[in-house]
Amino acid sequence: MDKKYRVGVASLVHDHIWSLARVFNDHPRCELVAVGEQVDELRERFVKQYPNAVPYSDWGKMFEECKMDIVLVTSENSRTADIAEVAAAHGVNILIEKPMSATLEQANRIMAAVEKNGVQLMVNWATNWGANYQTALRLLKEGAIGQVYDVRVRMAHHGPKEIGCDPYFWKWLYDEKLNGAGAYMDYCCYGAALIRLILGMPKAVMGWRQRLVKDYLETDDNGMVIAFFDNAVARTEGSWCEIPAYHDMVVLGSKGTLITSSGKLLMSTEPRKAPAEVELDERKEWNVNAAAHFVHCLDTGTEATGMCNPVISRDAQEILEAGLISDREGRRIALPLA
Repeated sequence: MDKKYRVGVASLVHDHIWSLARVFNDHPRCELVAVGEQVDELRERFVKQYPNAVPYSDWGKMFEECKMDIVLVTSENSRTADIAEVAAAHGVNILIEKPMSATLEQANRIMAAVEKNGVQLMVNWATNWGANYQTALRLLKEGAIGQVYDVRVRMAHHGPKEIGCDPYFWKWLYDEKLNGAGAYMDYCCYGAALIRLILGMPKAVMGWRQRLVKDYLETDDNGMVIAFFDNAVARTEGSWCEIPAYHDMVVLGSKGTLITSSGKLLMSTEPRKAPAEVELDERKEWNVNAAAHFVHCLDTGTEATGMCNPVISRDAQEILEAGLISDREGRRIALPLA
């Protein structure tokens, strides 16, 4: 196919936009044509890097005046639904940077807008493009470690401000209304999506979040969700306090263990042997980054796969929301939510 996809960007306050814009700009079938951002400094920075992108101080006006095939939504979590509804109404396919939204209600609005207007939706999770995660998911699907009975995902670093995120990013991450919580929403979301992908929807969850270290925050700097299944348990942990950073998972099965470790994958299927490094699969050309994957989906008329599938991302939002209710009420919350 030789179709060129016209790509716009709605908001620049999510720091992941800079790596996301780069892979779309580098894709031979995509061109960055517009950017909508009210902050002059961010808009000017973007146009300096991508001078062919027409700048708008209002993303709503961008949709009215600019023809686009794809929009990259990199706003505060609480505003993704507003942008997605406008994009869908204009027939524009949507990529939302993780997580899908700040609340389940917003995630459901996005799903409804996409279905009503017949556009494609993908949620970008950087973890999805790691060869170690892709290989692990293939091995799990093939039953390499037997029945999975325990999944543990931990995503952590020293904090958005401390690791050098842009103030336009960390200021809204520290705002519960804009983010949905604190570290709980920012980092437990990865594990919620992986748990949903590996084990399906849990029967119930318990959630916890708390400010343990950073006294300048008004939100949590650590969080956790424990998910309960008929024959399995899983947990996702998030932290803004950990040194050094950690972004890995451990999966226990009836016949062995899989461990991601700093870009590597380890597996053990013998009780007396330590986990050994697994040779990683060569990633398919269409599954190396968000741009390649979304273009493939649009070309073939298929939904995004893995963590980036919209249903997986929507269900992850429900797991997170149930965990927030559990934390507030101090009890286990049954799923699905009413």
